[in-house]
Amino acid sequence: MDHDERAAGAETKAVCAQRIDAAMDEILQSPCAHRIIVTHGGSPTFVVASWIRMPIESAGYAGSRAPSGSITTLREDDFFHNRQVVGLGDTRHLPRSGR
Repeated sequence: MDHDERAAGAETKAVCAQRIDAAMDEILQSPCAHRIIVTHGGSPTFVVASWIRMPIESAGYAGSRAPSGSITTLREDDFFHNRQVVGLGDTRHLPRSGR
């Protein structure tokens, strides 16, 4: 995940994944029942990886793309605390021209 983006000052995939993982840790410490996390580009991959507690080293092999304006639903059950990706990149709420 330490590839060269060939752009001066660009962060590597590993640095991006670590930054998102730390942000997810902070967000999930909140006592809120629901949270909204806005992403772009390849960041849904690392949000989902963090959610399911995938090791950062393995996240470089995953790819979770979501269309602009879409909704990804993540859920944790109250009993076993299993984490699920319920829906990825859902666009049903968008006007047809936006799909």
